[in-house]
Amino acid sequence: MSNAWKWLRKEFWEILPVWVFFFVSFGLVAINRMAVFSEYHIKPTEPPEFLVGSLIMAKVVLLIDAFFKKEKWQARPLIYGTLWNTALYFVAALAFHHIEQVIALVRREHVAVTVANHEVLLAMGKPTFAAIMASVLALTFVFCTLRELVHAIGLERFREMLFGRRPRRTEAEDLRRTA
Repeated sequence: MSNAWKWLRKEFWEILPVWVFFFVSFGLVAINRMAVFSEYHIKPTEPPEFLVGSLIMAKVVLLIDAFFKKEKWQARPLIYGTLWNTALYFVAALAFHHIEQVIALVRREHVAVTVANHEVLLAMGKPTFAAIMASVLALTFVFCTLRELVHAIGLERFREMLFGRRPRRTEAEDLRRTA
């Protein structure tokens, strides 16, 4: 049980920052989409599913990281690894989205897989889909850029640069706090 708990805890802490980033990002995309639609008195056809989408994207990132090693990009500038990972994550997210939509259509409307596939491909040609995917691509690029930067300089140095240096407490302050 201890090994299973350690593995589950490791997986949770590995997926948490990725999920939080994409949850917040997809939430902002959903808010923008609803704001644009409400301006024209249009109700979105689908409820905002950014919770599920963010979990899927987080799992996509972990799966791609597990299958593709990054050693070949370590000696090069960060932009190479950033662009490579952005492309991989984006293509995988498109594939997962496509598969999810096909399965949903087959299950919901009881149509053949080829018909569902055709309908999903037609839906991918709509301008709203292109706009959302452009947002996902930009957000994925930002995520990959931050991740490569953190890997390059280290988490502690990144926190120090982002939030500033934390003042060190003196021994006298430590003694006063314990007393």
